Amino acid sequence: MLRYIIRLDDACPKMNEKNWIRVEEILNKYDVKPIVGIIPNNKDEDFAKYNEIENFWDKYAKRWQENGWIIAQHGLNHNLSKTIRTEFTGKSYDKQKQIIEEGYKILRSNGIVAKCFFAPNHTFDDNTIKVCRELKYFEFISDGYAYFPYVKNGMLFIPSVFDTPHVISKNGIFTFVYHPNNMKDASFEYLEKFIKLHQDNFNVDIDEVVNLFKQRKRNFKDRLLEIFIKVYRSLRNIVKQ
Repeated sequence: MLRYIIRLDDACPKMNEKNWIRVEEILNKYDVKPIVGIIPNNKDEDFAKYNEIENFWDKYAKRWQENGWIIAQHGLNHNLSKTIRTEFTGKSYDKQKQIIEEGYKILRSNGIVAKCFFAPNHTFDDNTIKVCRELKYFEFISDGYAYFPYVKNGMLFIPSVFDTPHVISKNGIFTFVYHPNNMKDASFEYLEKFIKLHQDNFNVDIDEVVNLFKQRKRNFKDRLLEIFIKVYRSLRNIVKQ
């Protein structure tokens, strides 16, 4: 089995509307249903440069949901800064529960039911997982390193391995993460080219995936993949410096 999933991060009333329209047109053209992470109550100052979309929930969020996109709760405020890079890691169970409950209620009040969760900046800890498991809001967390989805601490993880789509292995279920707010022309062109070349691999039934892997544990090969990715990213950061 080889399947690819596209994940779109940082949807909210203050987003780069032009870019989101463009990426949606590409996905619709090839009938790709992505995971889309919606920030329930955006307070990220980096998004202040975008115009407020007053009818965001009806114009985008509800329509995406009706069209079969997999809605994810992307934290609560996404209020990251140069010094604070997490919304969850290190906070108590009760505090994290409060944050996730508040975000979920905002989505529900706008007619949105999130099937999954993922934290801003890929930063979460065991308390985050425990909250997600015990609240029973979400079917899975979109994060982690593995060739196939796996269960950790009672929660199913569907791994998000790389940002840019490319062929990793002949077998696996791989999520590629895009941030439409920051995408450039070359990114849109590459995305469409990759989908066109591998269109059959984007035919993913999330419900089937959840049922198929709901008891799978990570194996040695998965852990090797994690080590490889972390080393690769460390070397890449050194080169950038």
